[in-house]
Amino acid sequence: MNSVTFYFDFVSPYSYLAHAQMANLTQQANAHIDYVPVFLGGLHKAQEVTSPAFIPSKAKWIIRDCHMWADQLQLPLKWSPYFPFNTIPLLRACVWLQQNRADKVADFVDQTFKAIWEQKLDVSNMTDVSSHLQSMALDPEEVFQGAGQPEVKQALKDNGDLAAQKEMFGLPVFEVNDKLYFGQDRLHFVSQALTGKPFNDSAPASN
Repeated sequence: MNSVTFYFDFVSPYSYLAHAQMANLTQQANAHIDYVPVFLGGLHKAQEVTSPAFIPSKAKWIIRDCHMWADQLQLPLKWSPYFPFNTIPLLRACVWLQQNRADKVADFVDQTFKAIWEQKLDVSNMTDVSSHLQSMALDPEEVFQGAGQPEVKQALKDNGDLAAQKEMFGLPVFEVNDKLYFGQDRLHFVSQALTGKPFNDSAPASN
């Protein structure tokens, strides 16, 4: 089975838009998704990139752009009043699930994106997050405790280091056969790559 590696952060609205399209894409390509949670703030810092969320003109543009894309894709999108928010606990929870409850990962990613970007989940409110976990038949205490383990924290950091080493500068990013594709509006390139006959995506020769 083909596979596409999906590098994402729940804070990224473009990651949400991408994820919402990927089920159909992977079904058509008979492909599997490998999820790689990455702390976007850490990636920006590693690459010395200022987050658009902290540049007022870019932030306004991104909000408008995401709503236009959501309308185009016929997806619900409710901008969180808490944006930008800290997703490290949820990213660590995802890593812990990958290590201990792999069968729950896909549903966790899907439901967490929806909770944040369709229902305005306040990720800083542990009561609300606990209810969110319980809705997926997960034990909040077990998940919180597991997410705090040193090896889980290190694994998330390793994900970020890997993303930086691969010269990523933002999210989402998709990887197919060692080739990277950036942005939810590049999924047609991802779809083509999964056929084994990608578009001409070779790096131009340097002069």
